[in-house]
Amino acid sequence: MRDEILCLHQSSELYGSDRSFLTAIESISVKKRIYCILPFLGDLSPLVNSMGAEIEYYPYGILRKQKLKKPFSYSMELIKATLYYAKKYKAFNAIYINTTVMLSALVAAGFYRFSKKSFFCHIREIPDKKLIGIFRLLLRFSGAKLIFNSEATKSAFNLPGTVIYNGVAPLYNVPSLRTERDCKNLLLIGRINTWKGQDFFIDVIGKLANNARNDFRIRIVGSPFEGYEYLEKDLIEKVKSYGISDNVEFFPFCSDPTEHFQWASYVVVPSTKPEPFGRVAIEAYSVGKPVIAAGHGGLVEIVNHEKDGFLFIPANQSSLEDVLLGLPSPGSPLYEKLSKCALDTYYKKFSIKSYKEHINSMLENTN
Repeated sequence: MRDEILCLHQSSELYGSDRSFLTAIESISVKKRIYCILPFLGDLSPLVNSMGAEIEYYPYGILRKQKLKKPFSYSMELIKATLYYAKKYKAFNAIYINTTVMLSALVAAGFYRFSKKSFFCHIREIPDKKLIGIFRLLLRFSGAKLIFNSEATKSAFNLPGTVIYNGVAPLYNVPSLRTERDCKNLLLIGRINTWKGQDFFIDVIGKLANNARNDFRIRIVGSPFEGYEYLEKDLIEKVKSYGISDNVEFFPFCSDPTEHFQWASYVVVPSTKPEPFGRVAIEAYSVGKPVIAAGHGGLVEIVNHEKDGFLFIPANQSSLEDVLLGLPSPGSPLYEKLSKCALDTYYKKFSIKSYKEHINSMLENTN
């Protein structure tokens, strides 16, 4: 039996979920050697290698909406992937599965439910209500010990487990750049998809354009999944239709977002569905940038309204408009107070040290 912990993840990029996985295995590697299975060679790979971990690449058995369009071939893939993971598990005493998207990996875990192997599933998402019942059954079948990234996620699944807030490494040397007087630089950073709220946010900025055209500069940083490129094209067309192309810039995904956080005066998380956690908000706080966030999911456990940021009613344009029009200008005493409180929130609740201690306490009884 291998003296390592097998760690499984559904991507090899450096979006929020990938960074969270990296922090988790960095924590685990303090006490255990790591063997990782990733879907492809990507930006995450060399960072995992730097921990002395061995990596294997296997792209199948992951829940992807795009593949659901071909149910028969996808079903065959899931079956083959389940058998692959079931065979792989034989060599390990401890297995860490990151996110419920690792569908076949969770099914395969159920085959070992009554063995001495230790399975852990780190739940970082809140599925649609129609799917959550299926995931509950799957997680019960897997027999895995559950780690939730927020109370909101745990409440959504309504299953026993431990809540451990993500630890986020601070972004250093990110001073704010000077902007025009009273101009607010608003950063939206993350995957472009149907619920992250980029489309909703542009609608709000478009309606404010006539009265507050010079008040805001916006950066949308991120890329869609393969097969969903039309979402970015639609966003660009919407910006043109509102006549705000001079106010809004688009940037592709980047593994080092330092420049964008340096540019920002506020970071916006306008998700129209509940965020399981809200890692972007923590990254913003680590460099003293206040956050404007939709008031649901894990974000309400992070953002303290009018202290270190602002909450608005989710998917409510009028509520977001009111927040945007009332924002303190960068450099003002109110803004400086928000910035200081953001840093305080980060150090009190989301430090790497605390995260590592909690993760390792979950694993201390494994063989």
